[in-house]
Amino acid sequence: LIPVLIKEHPTAPRASLFVSRLYDEHADVTHHRLFQLLESHSPSSYTLKALYYLCINFILGVGCLGVPYAFARAGFILCSAILIVVTLSSYMTVMWVAESGARLEGIINDETKQENDQLAISENTSLVPTERPEVDATKYEVIDLVSYYLGPTQKILYQISLMSLMYVGLLAYTQVFCGSIATLIWGPGAHNNNNVGILGLPQIVFGSMVIPLSCCDLDEQVAIQSFMATVRFVALFIMIAGSGFALCLDADNNSDRTQTPYFAPAEPKECQMSYTTCFSGFGVAFSTALFSQLFQHSVPGLLRPLRDRPSEIKQAPRIFGASLFTTFSFYFFLGTTAASYFGANTLSSVNLNFSNFKFGMKTDNASPLTLAILKAASGIVVIFPALDTISVFPLISNTLGNNLLSASGPPLLKYIVHHLPAHRPSWSMFRRRLYRRSTNSFHDLPAQVRKEMVQRASKIATIFWRLVAALPPLICSLWATDLSFSLLLAGVAGIYVAFFAPSLLQFASCRLRPQPTIYSGWYSRPVLAFPVLLFATFSLGVVLLQIRNAIETGRT
Repeated sequence: LIPVLIKEHPTAPRASLFVSRLYDEHADVTHHRLFQLLESHSPSSYTLKALYYLCINFILGVGCLGVPYAFARAGFILCSAILIVVTLSSYMTVMWVAESGARLEGIINDETKQENDQLAISENTSLVPTERPEVDATKYEVIDLVSYYLGPTQKILYQISLMSLMYVGLLAYTQVFCGSIATLIWGPGAHNNNNVGILGLPQIVFGSMVIPLSCCDLDEQVAIQSFMATVRFVALFIMIAGSGFALCLDADNNSDRTQTPYFAPAEPKECQMSYTTCFSGFGVAFSTALFSQLFQHSVPGLLRPLRDRPSEIKQAPRIFGASLFTTFSFYFFLGTTAASYFGANTLSSVNLNFSNFKFGMKTDNASPLTLAILKAASGIVVIFPALDTISVFPLISNTLGNNLLSASGPPLLKYIVHHLPAHRPSWSMFRRRLYRRSTNSFHDLPAQVRKEMVQRASKIATIFWRLVAALPPLICSLWATDLSFSLLLAGVAGIYVAFFAPSLLQFASCRLRPQPTIYSGWYSRPVLAFPVLLFATFSLGVVLLQIRNAIETGRT
């Protein structure tokens, strides 16, 4: 793998600030800036349309398949209200993360400008207190913002929460794909078989597809992510339109109506199906909606390729809003149409309701072409979760790997840089060793050589941490089969990542730099963080209550 890892890549990511501040163990000066790594790189393929597709892929996961079940159990009015509140809160927290990053860039740029103007800034008047960690304004993640604004304790808490949330999420996506493939090959129940030899094949197939994508940057995934977003739209459209057609065509749906649409009968007594409100289903609806609009942790990575195009990055709030509104619309129409047709028979993963689904049509006298189309449409819906994991898994592992890289600090990069010449081809290695032997110091190498070595080290470190993010879930999925309790525990981490951390970032960043940013809007007032914090506290209580109920149920 070494030749692959150290190969030059035209879209290699910028090194973080600690890449450009390496230390030589023989140097007398502890801080020595090497150089500015890369020129601005904004691939033309990363457009606002690509940003929209990536946002959709981050948000729309297999969790959307549980929305109709939530609508049936909690009632259409209650579940819709919960979705609206969650979507609005998610939009505000997404923009707060973007604003906190913009304020950080402004603080660093102001300090750099003053340094370039050779202004004597005392410690008391410095824009950035000396105890704050140094962050690269060109490449940062949410964990860097948390570390800068909120301190090391919050950084550790955020890192633990993010790792818990993402690792469990990656494990869940792996289980969804491998379970589908195992069932397809060996029949129902095969995914619960403890035979590692049987289960290893789906993991190998899945890993061969998602690991290469996980090692790519977001701008390198535009084509595959755009394609998968299209597949996701098609599957959701089939479910929404198919349920709508069935409501109008299927008079045998046990409906108490004598004319279209043939709604499934309500069963409010046991809250199996409600068209209004049913508070006994509040927990299921709330937990489903809470994680249906979550992508706050990926905002810096989504915005980074546009940072040198001000005219386009100004449109980011509109794109984020459009993405959340699109997913909300999908959730609403999917929930109402599917639950209206399947009623109390709505499954927790609604795609299973579409197995051999006839879309309300009478197929006794249907043509072979019609039957083939219906079978293909239902097949797309049933296989949708497996296809969805192929696009979402790389996005999550990419974000997790980048955060692990930011949290790891300079030791790994320093080690790679000082040992990189040993892994070069013979002619290049010989030349590099001549440099090392003649100077015995990395900082005395020619600038172009140092730049190339740091670029390679940055790429190797990035790929290493993305592999650390992607491989453990694949291995653990060989044995882990029951994820319900783990997902509840991950819910606690998700609330902190999605709501608590962005709200605290908004408070802290506004105190340091109250000026408006390129992303500022109606949501920029710090006072709006208070209701979001109250909402997050309430959400945490609901999830903890569900965990307690799960523990009590397990004991009985």
